[in-house]
Amino acid sequence: MAACVGYPLGQWFAGSGGEILDMLFVGLLVGSVFLVMLLSYAWPDERPAVFVVLPGASSFSTPPSFIAVCGAVALALAASVQIGSVVPSIREHNLRPVDAVLPVLVAALAGMQMVLAWCGFLVHLRPEGLWWRTLAGSVRVPWEALTPGYPQRPALYAETLALTYARPDLVRRRGLVLRPRRLPIKTVHAWFISDAIRYYLAHPEHRAAIGSEAEYRRLLDALRDKPANPTPHTRS
Repeated sequence: MAACVGYPLGQWFAGSGGEILDMLFVGLLVGSVFLVMLLSYAWPDERPAVFVVLPGASSFSTPPSFIAVCGAVALALAASVQIGSVVPSIREHNLRPVDAVLPVLVAALAGMQMVLAWCGFLVHLRPEGLWWRTLAGSVRVPWEALTPGYPQRPALYAETLALTYARPDLVRRRGLVLRPRRLPIKTVHAWFISDAIRYYLAHPEHRAAIGSEAEYRRLLDALRDKPANPTPHTRS
């Protein structure tokens, strides 16, 4: 991010010095390559069996998507180059409105992608139930809407988790949601999140503590001691 902001700022203060501008552009490229390499090294090869603990939001959330983060970085770099391209015109007070359209659009897309990469398209386990966002909407599923004993473990690399509703009338959707029964789980271990959901359905007394570090440690200990796929409750 420092490279993205520093490139247009450097152009502003560098004036018309060609060598300095070339150095700034090379610095942006080197910083970009370094950032992508750092992200690739730091990101786990396998989908992790972890939640991100968010005490302020009382939530256990799935990790951000590596692809979404890389997309946000790429758009931020593109926005930096686009803004840098109009800096000379701004400095000389001859910028045409039409020339500013593309830089503003790319910068807006970069900002939106940053927000979505770190905050959107995640699944949140909360004291009141599940919540997740889609491209055009969101879904809230109270614990009471789910069938105890489910969901069972899906295929190890499944990208969605099928939810079984006992009270579908309690599910709340906003916007356009095409598959309200399919939980997106691309960034977390499929068995880990299915076991966690099933655990809180079986132990409602622990839901109020979701979002705390102590409850997260207790959940991890409990999941280690639980059978993988207990027999689901059946209705007579």
